[in-house]
Amino acid sequence: MVYTAERRGSEIVCRDRMEGVEFSVPAANFLGIMAIQEPPVIQWEEALEKAFREPVGCAPLRELARGAGKVAVIVSDSTRGVPTSRVLPTVLGELAAAGIGHDRIVVVIATGAHRGATKDEIREIVGEELFGSITVINHDAFQDEGYVFVGTTSYGTPVEVNSTVHGCDFRISIGKVEPHEFAGFSGGRKSILPGVSSEKTIKINHRPEMMLAQGSRFGVLDGNPISEDMVEAAQMVGLHFTVNLVLNAAGEPVGIFTGDMIGCHRKAVDFMRTFCEVEVPNRPDIIVTTPGRPLNINLYQAVKPLFVLEDLLSPGGVMILYGACPDGVGAPDLLLPYEGASGPDQVMERLKENYEIQMDQALYLCRILKKGIHIIVHSPNVEPELIQKMLMIPADSLSHALDTAYSLTKANGKGYSQVMYFPQAQRALPRVVK
Repeated sequence: MVYTAERRGSEIVCRDRMEGVEFSVPAANFLGIMAIQEPPVIQWEEALEKAFREPVGCAPLRELARGAGKVAVIVSDSTRGVPTSRVLPTVLGELAAAGIGHDRIVVVIATGAHRGATKDEIREIVGEELFGSITVINHDAFQDEGYVFVGTTSYGTPVEVNSTVHGCDFRISIGKVEPHEFAGFSGGRKSILPGVSSEKTIKINHRPEMMLAQGSRFGVLDGNPISEDMVEAAQMVGLHFTVNLVLNAAGEPVGIFTGDMIGCHRKAVDFMRTFCEVEVPNRPDIIVTTPGRPLNINLYQAVKPLFVLEDLLSPGGVMILYGACPDGVGAPDLLLPYEGASGPDQVMERLKENYEIQMDQALYLCRILKKGIHIIVHSPNVEPELIQKMLMIPADSLSHALDTAYSLTKANGKGYSQVMYFPQAQRALPRVVK
């Protein structure tokens, strides 16, 4: 197991084998380690063959793609940890059965607003056997040209899509489904928006009033303006066949679904709900969390578990986040609204007046801070000054973080702080039952 909690005398020792760290909590203070009860790993070859033989809501890919000219296969970047290389050969085999060779296929890495994939990352995404034998391009949301305008959604978002993707007459996506902080769930329509859309399109879809809307939450699709806007954009562009994977904490597939954009995604979401909803028996005072791989690549990605945990804490509660973050903060724009800011209210006002795409996490971090919840961050590759600048508290170790958390909760009148360990919380939909 990646995450464990074992008793040693009067202490509970929590270990994270992924990050290679451990910390201890007095047994009397420990509420437990929370995790979703994941289904078993699928029998890959059998499940893969069945998924392509029996897609949801449409004909098999080899029939659906017959007669297509050029095909775009839209895949996730390395921050998503999708085992694309295990699926891509089957997709290409289905296209070959439809009479479509490699020369008519382009793999597009749906970076959204992230950086482009490196050569090594591309090799890992498509697999060693396909690397160099098929055309692969990075989407770039920030270039001045290379987009096609396809219309405006009912939410007022002008949809500008990658011209290579638009120039293909058949589009396939490969992604994964898991809870998402403002789109409800990842997967499906997100391959188009934000995946292969322009900065302008992403920025308007992610604008503060949309992100702070009541429905823009983990686990919510119906009545979620951001998700519904993404669906409209994807329907305008046209996404003909989708592959949605559901993965466990170790990145192994526990479910695979193929088919049309809406039905296939809903089936994957319904499956995810059967095990990702977690009942939390008691409201903690302190929560220790980490995103795991691949979100521990930088602080911009690593903060995601905090957003699903905020409703578990009362004012005065403490979140402790840890992660390696080898790429540091990972998004320079994230820091801009904090320049000289006196507190979260001022940051949020600045965001509403002057918003850029990678400021979205600042919006949610400040929403947490405005509730009177403290955030402590332990990350060896993020400068303490930058953590302080973001109105959070740096800690040089997890024991230091816990000592600080105990002090904060004691100052709030809590002489007996209850601690919960909830790694990879972004994969769960937790709720307090009492």
